Amino acid sequence: MFMKKITFLIILLVSAQTIFAGPPERYVRSIEKISNTYNTDMRSFLKSLNPQQTQFTQLQQTQFCGIVDRYVQDLYQVNDQYRSDLPLSYAKMTKQDFINQVMASKEMEILKKYNIQCHLQ
Repeated sequence: MFMKKITFLIILLVSAQTIFAGPPERYVRSIEKISNTYNTDMRSFLKSLNPQQTQFTQLQQTQFCGIVDRYVQDLYQVNDQYRSDLPLSYAKMTKQDFINQVMASKEMEILKKYNIQCHLQ
């Protein structure tokens, strides 16, 4: 699940503090807040689905893609804000890198059966 990747990222960033100047504590707290909001929104959305449903309605797809898009935007914005404080591998991340990671997550793989077409930019 993408949350595991974010948790790993946070652990990596916190442990890297001895090697690098270390990201500000606000960065880590911001990432945690974004992840918690995303998880809450996604859980709520997924609970609203009919288990027998095989495709999203147009409204459901719009809602789902909105949640995912907001998550990507928020992650990228925080990363951009603290870019100069991050290890080079994270400082070089583009918005497309965030989109690719989210779309490649196990969570998205599970939801492929719904034929979701989110066009994130």
